[in-house]
Parts: sequence; C-alpha cells; structure tokens
Amino acid sequence: MKQNSRLFLLLFLAALSAFGPFVTDLYLPALPAIANGFNTSTSMTQLTLTTSMAGLAIGQLLIGPVSDKFGRKIPLTISLIIYTISTIFIFFTQSIEMFIFLRIIQGLSSAGSVVISRAVVGDLYSGVELKNFFSLMMVINSLAPILSPLGGSILLKYMNWRGIFAVLSIIGIVLFIANFNFKESLPKHRRLTMPLLQTYGVYKQLIVYKEFMFFVGILSFALGSMFAYIAASTFILQDFYALSQIQFAICFGVNGLALSVGAAISNRVHEKLAFFIGISGLFIACICLNLVFILGLGVKFVIASFFLQLFFTGFILPTASSSAMNLGRKFAGSASAMLGFCPFFLGGILSPLVGLGNILISTPVVISSCFVGVLLCYLKAKKYLK
Repeated sequence: MKQNSRLFLLLFLAALSAFGPFVTDLYLPALPAIANGFNTSTSMTQLTLTTSMAGLAIGQLLIGPVSDKFGRKIPLTISLIIYTISTIFIFFTQSIEMFIFLRIIQGLSSAGSVVISRAVVGDLYSGVELKNFFSLMMVINSLAPILSPLGGSILLKYMNWRGIFAVLSIIGIVLFIANFNFKESLPKHRRLTMPLLQTYGVYKQLIVYKEFMFFVGILSFALGSMFAYIAASTFILQDFYALSQIQFAICFGVNGLALSVGAAISNRVHEKLAFFIGISGLFIACICLNLVFILGLGVKFVIASFFLQLFFTGFILPTASSSAMNLGRKFAGSASAMLGFCPFFLGGILSPLVGLGNILISTPVVISSCFVGVLLCYLKAKKYLK
C-alpha cells in the first residue's frame, strides 16, 4: 500500500474509531445548559448520555454481522448518513423526549464507524502489522475522550449547546465525504453468504471460541479499569482534593497522554513483552492506588498512580485488540462488534460501583478487581501467543 494511501487509511480509521466516544463526550459540558434549555431535570438530561452509550454498544452487535455479509463500505455509508440526519434533527429538536430518542439513533448509527474501523484493519492486516496498526490507531483515538470535553467547553464560550450538535453534524458530513476515497476492504468471496438473520449466529461461534474470548476478556477488564478511573477521577480530584476545573482538565489530559504513550511504545515491542510490561505495570499501579488511599497521601501521589494505571493500560489495549482480531479475522465485523460491546457492557456495570460507599475505597477495589480479571484471562490466553 502506498505511503499516502496508508496515511489516509490510518487517519480515516482512527477518526471512525474515535467517533463514538467523541459523539458521546463532546456535549458533556453542555448538560446543565441543556437541562435549563428544556426546563427539565438533571436525570432526564443524563438519559441523553445513557441512551447514546446504550445505542453505541448495541449498535455494534447489530452492525458487525451486516458488514460481514454486505462488506464494509455500504453499511458505513448508511450509518454515516443516518448519524448526520439524526444529529441535524437534534439541533432543531424542541423537547427532551425527542432529544433522548434521537440520541439513541445517533448512538446506534455512530456504532457503525467504530465497528467497521476495526474490521477494516482485520481485513487488511495480520500479525505484527495488525498490532502496529492498532497501536497507531490507539495513539490517535485515545486523545478523543481527552479532547472532546475540552473542545466542548471551548465551543460553549462561542455558541450555545445547539452549536455543538451543528459541529457534530459537520464532522459527520466530512467523514461521509472522506468515505468516497475509502476502498472496500472485504472482497465478495470472503463475505458471509447465509441469510441476514442467520449471520447473527456467528456470535455463538465466537462466544465458544475460547482463545478469542480470552483476549476479549483481557481487553474488557483493562478498559473496565479505565472506565472506573474516568467515572471516579472527577469526584476524587475535584471534591476530595479540591482541584479546580482547569487543574482537573490538565490532569485528565496528562493521564490520557500516558495512555497514548503506552500504546506508542507497545508498537515497538513483541506482543508477549507488551503484555508482560502492561500487566506487570498495572499490578504496580494497583498497589500504588491502594496504598495512596489507605495512607491518605497527597494529590500528587493520586495523580501519579492514575498516570501509571493509564500508561500501562496503553500497552494492553492495542495488543489485546490485535490478538483477538487475528483469531477472529474470518468474521472480522462480528469479532470487532464483540470487541466493542463487551468492554462497554462491563464498563456500564463497573462505573457505578466506584460510587458505592466511600469512593476512596471503592475505586481502588474496582480497579484492582479489573486487574485480577486481566491477569486471569491472560494466564489462559498466553499459550495462544506466538
């Protein structure tokens, strides 16, 4: 593949894979303004976030087998069209109920971008090259959850909350135009030939495919620890350690950068070594987190422990993703959907747990439990590593 084509593909797929989190997070700073604008409760406004995340998770399961049957480009094109139309409708909506409904559609449609980006990488690459491409994508799209809330805050200084959805509509249009330069990656002879409804039976084959599911487990628990950090960090750093919004944003950004750096370094080492470094480092980070909160150490130690957690998680995520996609490449779309749904499902369960009881106790417990899950899955999976 020519260098320019490879660069376009990398940037395009990274943008698609980061699309879901970006759609979810960009408008977060506008939630109070949305509640005031519709004269509704905080809980109703938070439903716009919950429904979008649910749509993003479920949509991946729906779209994965479809892309295995019809190829990647047609489902991607349709999902981008539906996403853009639903986002434009959100801009004009006059009721919170319609807003919530449209966020479901927006989440479902943006799932197509997330699933298909991973599936395309599985179509085109294998082995070390697949891992390298996943690492490069991770470096780029791990910035999305960092930049999107900050970007939303900046946009709110110059426009109201509807303006944010105008920007999201424009992003959808840009990706739709870029999609014309994307060449189909799944040739017809490699597509599923069974009737559409039967394609969903592929999930049964993947679920009983132990090797594949062990790596899905590693990815899910590693991301689960990151979701726990995201859910807890704002309360810990701002409420307990009295950091300002700007200070918290800087800390959040630095920790997000740690994730990117870890992923970039993992690109340079063998997958066995990447797993060893990532899992060993995550174990150290868990010990640090527990000691910091037990001993009541200062905020610098808390931030450093979170930094270690994200840095070593960066080694695990692209390595687990590429290992799973190597095993599931025969059904790359469905395998990609499983890689997207399982972490979201687990994250949805784990994130509220950090708020149970004393958050300074529950947070390191949840993150440490996720590490145990990563370790157990790895011990089962490592024999399948080359």
